[in-house]
Amino acid sequence: MIRAFLVLMLVVSTAHATVWGQGVSGELHWKEQLTLEDYTLTLADFSMEEKLMVLVELQDDGRPIARRALHAGEWFVINDSLRISALKIAEEDDKDEPYAIVRMQLPSAPEISLILSFDKDLYRGGEDIKMPLSVENRGAVDAEDLRIIVDSNPPIFSRRINMSILQAGSAWDDRKKTAEIDPIRFDLVAPYLLEAGDLQVKVHAQYTDPDGNAHQSWGGGKAHISGPLRLFKRVEEAQELSESYYVINSLSNYGNRTFSVDLSDSTGKEFHSNETLQWKIVLEPGQTKIVSYCIKPIEPAMGISLPDAVASFRMGERIYTIHSNRPVVDVTGPLIDAKRSISPKRVKAGEEAVISLELENRGNRKAVLTMAETVPQGAELISGELNESFMLSPGEKAARKIRLRVIDPDGISIPSSMVRYRDVRGNDYSTRTSALRVTVEEEEVNSPSNASRNDTGGSGMSKLSDPQDSREDDPSPDRENRDDERLIPRSIDNRVVESGSGLGQRISILLIIIILLLSVALGRYL
Repeated sequence: MIRAFLVLMLVVSTAHATVWGQGVSGELHWKEQLTLEDYTLTLADFSMEEKLMVLVELQDDGRPIARRALHAGEWFVINDSLRISALKIAEEDDKDEPYAIVRMQLPSAPEISLILSFDKDLYRGGEDIKMPLSVENRGAVDAEDLRIIVDSNPPIFSRRINMSILQAGSAWDDRKKTAEIDPIRFDLVAPYLLEAGDLQVKVHAQYTDPDGNAHQSWGGGKAHISGPLRLFKRVEEAQELSESYYVINSLSNYGNRTFSVDLSDSTGKEFHSNETLQWKIVLEPGQTKIVSYCIKPIEPAMGISLPDAVASFRMGERIYTIHSNRPVVDVTGPLIDAKRSISPKRVKAGEEAVISLELENRGNRKAVLTMAETVPQGAELISGELNESFMLSPGEKAARKIRLRVIDPDGISIPSSMVRYRDVRGNDYSTRTSALRVTVEEEEVNSPSNASRNDTGGSGMSKLSDPQDSREDDPSPDRENRDDERLIPRSIDNRVVESGSGLGQRISILLIIIILLLSVALGRYL
């Protein structure tokens, strides 16, 4: 009878024995702490008697709940929810100061793993979606009263699953008669969406441990559902600068209704097109339509990304927009940048002017250039090459100078010239230089004051050679006019003429007086 009672007590105690988790452990010195969730353990003191002991203090969220003295190998439990163990207590001989290795453990709990997967990442409206769900208890104790809830967003799918118990370390087997473990399988149809979006599926598990404590786990996944329209843009990936190419836009309707679509496209700054890149398309379910246009590269470059084409349609009060892919293109070829200038731009007749020509290959292929300059009418060549052919590698520069003598007093005009070049494949290119103009300045002339001084001096000498003119009575008007014309120099500025004439007259009178005095003195001497 006693033996039966002991066996019964052993069974009961085993059934209610707590399974402790791995927990945390650490080496603590005096006043150091160890933390597990909301619990904090402090090593308050050491006892250095015959058998070493440690004094530990336990707090729950800052509130003291226990104080115990432990020998090495001893432990204590608080409310079946926390276990404190002293694994080792070391004296000062081991280190500079004594220390203890302690461990904190929480009861083991069931741990349900929920793994939901999809057979594809992308679905179109109307396609089948297959979702296997793996359920596994990775905890150290059984999970009881297991309930699994599966919901989706948008809300097109929902499931509820119940299981009484899932043992520790085991997985849910949907087909127990097979050799392999089969997950739970869900099948549904992808919805028709007006724009691309994600189908999110959430899995929530609720369960208890053998002590009746509640637990829960989360899982889920998502798949991408495409919209009803698909727009794909394609073009030749390797292009020559001298050629033109077609861009092709394919628009497909994978939905379950007819759409009236506005389609537009653009070339970007690296390409040019003479066409209007806008179309209006009506697409029925399952239909595909193609539009194309021609583009020509403007300059060479590698890795050019073309802009995406854009399709839009209206449904109710809302406009839905679809963008295409962005093709990447490599454009090869030479590109010559030619700059021409002349200096100086104003010269005198017979002086020199220099034409400067700067050339640079901004492309990614070698180019052979052919230049043809001309000497304009009214100028003559002093030095420089008018016709020349040479090669420029990518990034290479060249400079040329032509010296001219300007002869034409009206100046010279140099028309725009053509610089032709070709690449190794025989493709021909050309670019133009700017037109130039040189103006000729007029020669400087004597100032009006000097001319007046010379003319006035001449008229004074005329009066001196004919002294009788001063004694003539009342000269005729014609004579006065002739005298005026002879004495007054012709000048545009009358004020300058008058100023110069007055000075000349004073000098002439002074000379006459000197000559008369010299004549009188000479007569008396003789």
